[in-house]
Formats: sequence, structure tokens, C-alpha cells
Amino acid sequence: MKNRNWIVFGAIVVVIAIAVGIAAATSGGGDSNGKATAHETAPVTVDGTKLPQFTDTVNDKAIGETIPTLQGISFDGSPVTVEPTGKPQVIVFLSHSCPHCQAEVPRIVALQKAGKLKGVDFTGVTTNTSPELPNYPPSAWLAREHWPFRVLADSKKLTAAQAYGLPAFPYFVFVDKDGKVAARATGEILPNDLASVVKSLAAGQPLVSSSSGQSTAAN
Repeated sequence: MKNRNWIVFGAIVVVIAIAVGIAAATSGGGDSNGKATAHETAPVTVDGTKLPQFTDTVNDKAIGETIPTLQGISFDGSPVTVEPTGKPQVIVFLSHSCPHCQAEVPRIVALQKAGKLKGVDFTGVTTNTSPELPNYPPSAWLAREHWPFRVLADSKKLTAAQAYGLPAFPYFVFVDKDGKVAARATGEILPNDLASVVKSLAAGQPLVSSSSGQSTAAN
């Protein structure tokens, strides 16, 4: 009878352990304090032709090319897909350790609050992420800055950045409603210039992107 009780007790323990494991898996994991663990980097899949590396604003070979589709997740584990959507888009690649990205993010946030970025979908892609670099983690950095847009966490191998031809940070890819590259730019963009580019993009007008040239080269 005692052996039977031990068997029943063991079965109950196993069931509880399985239930706890399922709960942890469905909640996205966590630390020993029960706090959710942010996904600072994550696998990214690429579908479509990669864009050539951006080297020349005047003769950018990517202009008119359809952007490749990126599939990954955000910091909280929710799925994020970057693809042609039928709406104009701005995709900005940011590195937490880049001082020019740190300067640019508050400007973008301020433009959004001022209603200067209407008519386009905005996506941030955090890349070049490493706990060995300053200002880590990117999730905490963007939370402090009250970043209002969705974020795709790039892989440790910079899959998303390489697919879009990133040469330096910050890196902007302006996409028309048909999902084709309208312009690309690196470095800090002054608020008035960025607002002007976004206004033209939303209106379907040709773009002349501008950059101050203050950027951090990708390794």
C-alpha cells in the first residue's frame, strides 16, 4: 500500500512539473524572480533578394528594388514581419552602442509626438547587439526613450542588417507603398530633414534623402 502511495505521489509531481514547464514556455520564459526575459537577439529569416550594400546616395543601386521580407520577433517574443504592406514605410537600423543612434532616437520620438511622421509605418531593427558593448541591453535603452514603434530584434549574425545592405549606424531605408526602396541614408538626419522626407514618402513623391554623415561604421 505504501509503494502504491509513493507511485501516486510521484505521478502527481511529474504532472505538476510538466504543467510548470508548459506555463514557463507559453509565458516566454523568465528569470529566478519571475520576470520576463527580453529577447535582445533572435533568429531572423530572409525571403527575397537581399539589397546591395549602401555606398552611394546619388547612385544607389537598390532604388526601385523590392525589399526582402524579414521574419523574427520583438523583445517580448511577439512575431514581427517586415515586408511590403501597401503602405509607405521607414525602417531604421539601430545599434545600442552607437552614439549617433543614441542621439537620433530621441529626435525620432519627438517627431512622432509632434505628428510629423504620419502616413508611414515605422519599424526599428536593433542590430549589432552584444552585452560586451555599451548601453546594453537595447530593450531597456528604447524603453527609457519611450520608443513608440515596433521593433525587430536582429540575430547575433546581423542577418537583417546584411539583408538590407547596412554599412553604418543609424541606417534608414525608405520604402514606397509598393514595397520598393525609395531612398536609403546613413548617419544622423536632422529632424526637419527627416520630417520632410517622411512627408514626401507619404505623398508618393520622389525622395532626396539627406544625412549629416555622423554615423558609426558597421564592423
